[in-house]
Amino acid sequence: MSRALDDLDSAFKPLAMELISRCTEAGIPVMIITTSRTLEEQAEALKNGFSSTMNGKHLPQSPEGKSKAIDICPFFEFQLHGPDKLQWDSDDPIWTKIGLIGEKMGLRWGGRWKKPHDPGHFEVE
Repeated sequence: MSRALDDLDSAFKPLAMELISRCTEAGIPVMIITTSRTLEEQAEALKNGFSSTMNGKHLPQSPEGKSKAIDICPFFEFQLHGPDKLQWDSDDPIWTKIGLIGEKMGLRWGGRWKKPHDPGHFEVE
């Protein structure tokens, strides 16, 4: 599994970078969780309920063999055990703020999906 921005499709990479920048500007620091997966990693994500397809956008989708999706997660800062913890609770309102940022950019947000509900996922066609 990759977290490298260079593994993103050349048309999608600037959008992913802008998403991260807009989150930061909104006071929401985020971590890149996934940019691309191998077929084996996608099969594991499907098996564990993190994906609903073997044709996910984290697989090489573009003619250049790059991904058209990114997963991010906000940091859960200034809590009892210090900074730099990730906020995995998808009921936290911060996810809606992140989702709206991505949707305003024209990205498809996994937080709108029912199964699997994936609020950290953003993709393009």
